[in-house]
Amino acid sequence: MRKKSGFTLTELLIVIVVLGILAVGGATSYLSWLPKYHLKSAARDLYSNMQLAKMAAIRTNGNCSVLYSSNPDQYTISLLNKTVVLGDYGSGVNFDGPNNETFAVATITFNSRGTGNQGYAYLSNSGNTAYYRVGPLLSGVINLQKWAGGSWK
Repeated sequence: MRKKSGFTLTELLIVIVVLGILAVGGATSYLSWLPKYHLKSAARDLYSNMQLAKMAAIRTNGNCSVLYSSNPDQYTISLLNKTVVLGDYGSGVNFDGPNNETFAVATITFNSRGTGNQGYAYLSNSGNTAYYRVGPLLSGVINLQKWAGGSWK
């Protein structure tokens, strides 16, 4: 009798089931990671845009403002005529902090020396699973911080 080479139907079904289990686990992990990624991306963009506003104020020897609006959640950089809508990031990114803060002041204004008023904007995702805050200090240094459950890091 001749031995047949190849895989049996049982072996193929076992491989398909194992691959299916791995795919479900990977998809679940990906879907829980995605909202945090969108939030981090929005926070970094706000940080970068504040740096651009600060540099524009220094470059033009004038004032440049970042104006926050909560309907819809967006911010505008006055001197650059640039508006960023947080909803474009997906995953329900919006102005919201761990204690329901949105932003400390409605407008951040940088002067020709790169300094300005102090105030944070608070960002979260739709599930409120992560929070960031971005804003300048009185010295002009811009902070980007993540909520660590009890304090900002």
